[in-house]
Amino acid sequence: MPLYPIFLKLEGRKVLIVGGGLIAEQKIEGVLRSATDVTVVSPQVTPRIRLWAHQGRIRHVACEFQSGTTRGYFLVIAATDSEAVNRAVYAEARESGALSNAVDDPGYCDFYAPAVVSRGEFQIAISTGGNSPALSQHVRQELEQRYGPEYEPWTEWLGRMRDAIRRVLPRTESRKQLLHLLALLKPEKNLLPGLQNLQPGLQSTSSQIRQNPGGNHGPLETVRTGEQAEARVERASA
Repeated sequence: MPLYPIFLKLEGRKVLIVGGGLIAEQKIEGVLRSATDVTVVSPQVTPRIRLWAHQGRIRHVACEFQSGTTRGYFLVIAATDSEAVNRAVYAEARESGALSNAVDDPGYCDFYAPAVVSRGEFQIAISTGGNSPALSQHVRQELEQRYGPEYEPWTEWLGRMRDAIRRVLPRTESRKQLLHLLALLKPEKNLLPGLQNLQPGLQSTSSQIRQNPGGNHGPLETVRTGEQAEARVERASA
């Protein structure tokens, strides 16, 4: 059956990783993008995991997995080199009501960790439902070339513009079209300096509308963005 793709909010939720090798290290790195309460249970860990513990990013419990360890956790990942231990972790986590994953063991997973293109808040997740992780990795590499690091600040800017436009313009089809037009722009370096000035212009327009709500602001508001760009945004007349 096809999987239901979601993005989990892990901030403030307890996450447990059982294992301290390279595979566990990869899983920890992934959850640390959004998790703030991560515990790692393993007698030995890699130098990188040890560094994360020293920095206070994770809590390391240096012992073997024991019965009762998974209680109270929202998300549990079993990443040891023992299939039997991983399956025991999965079974106990399920009984505790946690979402659980035993790495490289599809029959013992509530979810699969997808291959991810990560550009800050802009993320693309690829999954083959466990059929071919290698294919997911190849697709991820292709998408990383298409969507480079410039998409991180670009996505942040689009978010700020969305908030500003929603404050200024009424909820109409025109507003929706404007948001989609902005999203279609490419994050070219020579375009960003002019566009950065668009948000203050919209905020100024919003302030004018609040001060004079009954005024005739006209069907079109022009917001200047310096010498490099000018945007005309449609607004219904009062």
